[in-house]
Amino acid sequence: MEIVILVSLLSLYCDFTDAECLVISPARLVVKYGDPASAKCTFDQPKQMGWEATEGGTGLTDKEVKFLHWSVDSVTDWNNNPTCFTEAGQCQKQLDITVYKLPDSVSISYRKYPDPMVEKHHYQLQCLVQNIAPIERLRVTFYKVNTTGEQTELDTQQKSKDNIKTPENGTYTLDFTPSRDDDGAQLWCSAMLDLGPEGPQPPPVMESDRLNINVLYKPQITMSPGCFSMSITEGDTLSLNCSAKGNPAPSYDWLHPQSAPAPNTTEERSVVTITNMAKSHSGEYTCIARNPLGNSTCTVNVEVTVNYLLIIAELAAAAVVIILFSCFIYSSYYKHTRMGHYQLKDRLPRRHKNKQVVHHNGMDQSFM
Repeated sequence: MEIVILVSLLSLYCDFTDAECLVISPARLVVKYGDPASAKCTFDQPKQMGWEATEGGTGLTDKEVKFLHWSVDSVTDWNNNPTCFTEAGQCQKQLDITVYKLPDSVSISYRKYPDPMVEKHHYQLQCLVQNIAPIERLRVTFYKVNTTGEQTELDTQQKSKDNIKTPENGTYTLDFTPSRDDDGAQLWCSAMLDLGPEGPQPPPVMESDRLNINVLYKPQITMSPGCFSMSITEGDTLSLNCSAKGNPAPSYDWLHPQSAPAPNTTEERSVVTITNMAKSHSGEYTCIARNPLGNSTCTVNVEVTVNYLLIIAELAAAAVVIILFSCFIYSSYYKHTRMGHYQLKDRLPRRHKNKQVVHHNGMDQSFM
């Protein structure tokens, strides 16, 4: 009776202090499904030992030994729990083994396909990881990369620990609200099986294909230098560029003062040009960019100023023309009136009608 009690107490003691009875190495074994595996059970004194397992199990050894190996050529049982024990079950210890399998595929998609995707609307993405084990060790991360190549981690998710050893499918969802900056970006998800330090290093990662997104948004005018007030000199050319970003591409309309002439515009009507601006053309010039999602406006207040230097120059030029014309007229009149009607007799001195001139010996004599 005393011997039975002693054996029972010894067995109970060993159950609570397995580390002092049996030692298994490695302490934790991580093995890929289908790969070979092995472990070693050691006792501090020679004992008859054995392994209980669905794969690779052995009975008690015929002889007392200090260690005993367990090994299999291919692990194919997800629920195999190899246990080392000594004779009469005095001591026993279970191998901590994790059998893993990488996923067959990882894919990303919309829970409900948007047609089309519009900025500030709410959508749900899903990442599907197929046939992976153990799923509790899986970490799924959603990523976004924009058109400049900048990568952003959107979210990381992990299933709760439910101790499921067999392969499972995992579905992970992400709420996504796109902005106009996301137009042309790419989304994808990655599945990382983190099996701890005993598992493969670095942890294996499988990524989904990339999902290209097209985001529709209303126009936003990017006029340079923006909605502003400006002055322009009378006679100059006014040119306003009303470029806008929108998806789909916006169309343009212009509102201008009624006194202004019909402007010249580009094919897309984003640029307006008016030549020979006049004072009456002053006022507000408003650009309207629109697409099916909305419109955006920008108003430029234009003031046409008088160019006094130009007026002075024009008056001076006119004065010069008048002076030159007057000189020409005067000169033509003077030549016509003072030179064109001269007669020689009018220039000679007049003689007295009663006097005669006699040439005598070279001397003039007058006779009454």
